[in-house]
Amino acid sequence: MYQRLDEEYYVENPFLAQLLGLGWEVYKQNSCDPQDLREIKSFDSSFDPLYDECSHLRESFRDIILEDVLRKSIEKINPWIEEDQINEVVRRITTPTANFLLEANNEIHDLLVENTSVSENRKTGGKSPTVKFIDFSNPKNNSFIAISQFKVNIPGTEKHIIPDIVLFVNGLPLVVVECKSPTTADPIAEGITRLLRYSNRRGIKEGNEKLFWYNFFTISTSNQVAKYGTITADYDYFVEWKDPYPYALSDINSKGNITSQQVLVQGMLSKDNFLDILHTYTIFKGDSKGGIIKVVARYQQFRAVKKIIKRLREGKTPEERGGIVWHTQGSGKSLTMMFTVREMYHSPEFRNFKIIFVTDRRDLEKQLRDTSRSVGFTVHLARNTRELKKLLKTDTPDLVMCMVHKFQERDLKTQFPVLNTSPNILVMIDEAHRTQYKLLGANLKRALPNAVRIAYTGTPIEKTEMTFGEYIDKYSIKQAVEDEVTVEIVYEGRIHSAELSDEEAANAKFEDIFSIIDADEKAKIMGRYTWRAYLENESVIKDKARDMIEHYITHVFPNRFKAQVVTVSRLAAIRYKKALEEALKEKIEEMKKKGSNEDIKALEKIKVEVVISGPPDDDPEYQPYTDERKHDRIIQSFKLPFDRTGEDGISGDVCILVVQSMLITGFDAPVEQVMYLDNVIKGHNLLQAIARVNRVYKNKTCGFVVDYVGVLKHLRESLSIYADEDIEEIAQVVKDKAQSIDELRYISCQIDDFFKKNHIKNWRDDVDACIDLLVDEETRNEFIMLVRRFNKVMDAVLPDPEGLKYAADLKILNFIKESARNRYRDDRLSIRDASRKIREIVEEYLVSKGVDPKIPPTPLFDDNFMEKVKKQRSEQG
Repeated sequence: MYQRLDEEYYVENPFLAQLLGLGWEVYKQNSCDPQDLREIKSFDSSFDPLYDECSHLRESFRDIILEDVLRKSIEKINPWIEEDQINEVVRRITTPTANFLLEANNEIHDLLVENTSVSENRKTGGKSPTVKFIDFSNPKNNSFIAISQFKVNIPGTEKHIIPDIVLFVNGLPLVVVECKSPTTADPIAEGITRLLRYSNRRGIKEGNEKLFWYNFFTISTSNQVAKYGTITADYDYFVEWKDPYPYALSDINSKGNITSQQVLVQGMLSKDNFLDILHTYTIFKGDSKGGIIKVVARYQQFRAVKKIIKRLREGKTPEERGGIVWHTQGSGKSLTMMFTVREMYHSPEFRNFKIIFVTDRRDLEKQLRDTSRSVGFTVHLARNTRELKKLLKTDTPDLVMCMVHKFQERDLKTQFPVLNTSPNILVMIDEAHRTQYKLLGANLKRALPNAVRIAYTGTPIEKTEMTFGEYIDKYSIKQAVEDEVTVEIVYEGRIHSAELSDEEAANAKFEDIFSIIDADEKAKIMGRYTWRAYLENESVIKDKARDMIEHYITHVFPNRFKAQVVTVSRLAAIRYKKALEEALKEKIEEMKKKGSNEDIKALEKIKVEVVISGPPDDDPEYQPYTDERKHDRIIQSFKLPFDRTGEDGISGDVCILVVQSMLITGFDAPVEQVMYLDNVIKGHNLLQAIARVNRVYKNKTCGFVVDYVGVLKHLRESLSIYADEDIEEIAQVVKDKAQSIDELRYISCQIDDFFKKNHIKNWRDDVDACIDLLVDEETRNEFIMLVRRFNKVMDAVLPDPEGLKYAADLKILNFIKESARNRYRDDRLSIRDASRKIREIVEEYLVSKGVDPKIPPTPLFDDNFMEKVKKQRSEQG
């Protein structure tokens, strides 16, 4: 039973107690004496610690590692090593060659998982023997220590930081935990802010970077919610670990509720899982902004791979060993495939396997090539069926990548002979429902009769398509939104409505195209080609392009997000580029005439580009848009933030990408927020297309799909190939815009109720009373959470007329928030966490009222503060 609902008794001590149960040694640091560490042997029922004797693990608060523990661990794991060699490898891991945090962290991570070596084993005479810092094959051979209140000096000062818990493996600080009381307004965000401060990631020297050289991941927890993130993760990329697999929830607590913290500790910090995640499920990779990020697997990736390995071990036939992994788009499916390969390489029984990847993801090919050393297998690229057959014949344990989009369909239709009968072959097929994959898959089944086949898919498998057997693991679109690893999708239909400049004229054009055909004949061909001719019509495209630009400039570009337009044909794509560019120019001219204070210069930088495919002997009008080298530069620009320029000089000016079928699947650009859908697509392609906008990005509250052809209006019919329960779940996540407006009304009512229960009837007219009300911290916490939710929904809705009704409330609420921020010196009240769109509306209003949100709160007793007080008194006098 919890004695108190504070940080220590409700969050920190239960965390430490659970670690004790998992076999960690737990200590409490004396804040006055670095050499005084009291071991905690147990906790009583109220989570009061029961102490044992003091231990001496470090000399001063400047010590980051537990050097004696590190030395003893190296000697235990490598019993042949001698004292001077221990000195050498300790020096290597404590003095990385890199000067910056991320580079030093990467260098030390490589040493931990790839090991190091010394000149010789003097006992056997062996040259360059491997020296391990961690024994991954035998977890019990390592030291696991948790230290509470681990006080550390801030270099160059007499000040200190005191992380709540630091976890050490073999004396190295691999995890830093920040605990916050759940009564705080936003405990997880506060914990993350503290972790950013400790690691000097806020742009100033205020922590101790060296503590994070060794960091595997960090944790921010309030017990009810616990999230982890790496040293490159921002607030939006801290996530929960929601499944303790291979443990069950009953292993944590057979009675009563189980908290997020308990699941994370069991799932990530049990010794076996902890070392597995460090060894196999952690990588450094390029991000969409052109930088490098550190990635630790999410729970569904870890769980899926562990289940795959279990099936490979226990299955008796190729069918029993294979199956389907359905992980929704945006949840890191390509990384799951890579982690599968790494897990197999780290398992001696599977190290002799040949692995075949069937994919069209260039980013996956690059990822595997870049990390081939840590993947373990040699990577071969098969560009055509001839190369593929040659690679399949060998029994060499390697990784063969079939880039299926490079294969000719006529070659795939030619039957393959039996090429290899070994059972030690794993075929992994990415998005197995595509036609080319079905052709190649059939050939691979014939060529490799005993191979195990696993299909990875971002969409459910069709009711009739069970070629690969049963599901191994499911991670649905709804679960991804709930876990905040993807954002929800807001649908807006614009078909045949007043948004077109002249509805009657548009309908007349449609009729005119087929006026020469009689009614019966027209009814017969009212299919693809009728619709296509209409969707390629230049006047219709011009009308829709104006509407798209209006929507983009008002809803999406204020936050500097980007757009994709999906067209019915290559010809329509080219016509859209011209129409969108003209519509953009018209809009800019209109804004200039009105004297708009929008950022005209930024709008003038926007580029519209087309990416389509075509054969070498294509018509001349298409060739400027089918060049793959140009595509690479366009895609790179599109993926970059609008105001960013990459190291290669490519700027992020491409804001609108027009496509037919390319890039609506297997394409990852988190900065994309809206897809304008002007083509009838169904089933897998529809789900893949709309998922282009569901990636998480800073201040991205949702993704938009603006539908000009009525596909999402008939979502259930479009997804009829799937089982009913799958359709139901998808339908819950793709929200109609009207639902967002309903949500806005609901939150507005909650805000009214909040002030009423605090005896303020007319809060809009009594701003001073509202600011006075927030003196109470608990009341202030509730207010902060309500206004954050209100700002978030307003961002999704504005500038819809329904949203504009609440614009005055938006300004007043944020005026109260900023005024209270200055009065109570509480930075949580800042509007910095709002999107750019919301900030621009609010900041203009605040400045007009004499509140500058960009000026930090003045500290109490500061000279400037006293001057302000005197000035206010004289004005009142």
